[in-house]
Amino acid sequence: MTGFANGCRKCAAEEDEDARDEARTDDRGRQPQDEVLPAGRGQNLHYDEIVPESVPAPDANYSSGNDYIVEFLGYRFSFGGADFEGRVVAAAVKLGVVETPGLDEEEIDDLVALAAQGVIEEPASRLGRYLVRNWERVSLVGGESLVYWLRKLIFRGAWLDHQVKRGALEVVWDDGEAEFAYQHPGGGGRPLLELAPVPSWHELQFRP
Repeated sequence: MTGFANGCRKCAAEEDEDARDEARTDDRGRQPQDEVLPAGRGQNLHYDEIVPESVPAPDANYSSGNDYIVEFLGYRFSFGGADFEGRVVAAAVKLGVVETPGLDEEEIDDLVALAAQGVIEEPASRLGRYLVRNWERVSLVGGESLVYWLRKLIFRGAWLDHQVKRGALEVVWDDGEAEFAYQHPGGGGRPLLELAPVPSWHELQFRP
């Protein structure tokens, strides 16, 4: 089971001259009705393709703070606020929800609320209002849930980073993909660790 302890700041929605971004009352009803997920409870999020099935070793848990808690398959990951925010933004860029990680504080707050709570109660930015207003189209793409994939990438990134720290994986340059990848230490000619592909929200990407 995976749970998120909500630690995001409450932000008053700012006024915006562009009325198209304003969230109507009926728009809010289109958001997922997920409640705040306390640690140890919540939706079943399937990370089995990226973590071993065996019981984790005592040093397998990732921790950078206690603002957000993720529990799954015996793992307990805890995140500091800045770390969690950075991973949420990186996940949103990876999925194509936003183009670049250069977001302002209010936009980050809205993405964090979506990842941690499964819902944006009071949008604080144009990005948040865009997601609320278009939630019926944005929430599912090809049967894939945006909230699920935000959380999945947050966990996957932290798990991979922690394996590198433990020495269980190493980062290498993949010439074919022209990006960094992971392999087991001393992999030599062994294939790189293959990560499951991610769905794309590029066609629905928020454009300020």
